[in-house]
Amino acid sequence: MPAVMFTILVCMQLCLLFFAQSVALAAAQQGVRAARADGASRTAGAGVARSYAERTAGGFLHSISTSSAGDATSVRVTVQGRALSLVPFLPSIRVSEEAAGAVERFTTPGQVP
Repeated sequence: MPAVMFTILVCMQLCLLFFAQSVALAAAQQGVRAARADGASRTAGAGVARSYAERTAGGFLHSISTSSAGDATSVRVTVQGRALSLVPFLPSIRVSEEAAGAVERFTTPGQVP
């Protein structure tokens, strides 16, 4: 019986880790969408990503930190945090996800990109 309970606990912990990684990646992607829009600040993505992660994680991802970097052609957003730990005496597992994308810009017909 203890082995079965331990197996169930480990499976649940893996599910929580997967969920935390999914939330972090979705938050990073949301931040990239906000920062890559024409005329948007390249650093705006970090705030959007943090807000999205806090709203979506529901406590399963905590100690959330975000960063955003970019130049004239690309933007990159990183979301880091710690997954909820169900196993006693096991520290929470660090989660880090990153998303990147090209910055939108409008061109005229015949203009070389």
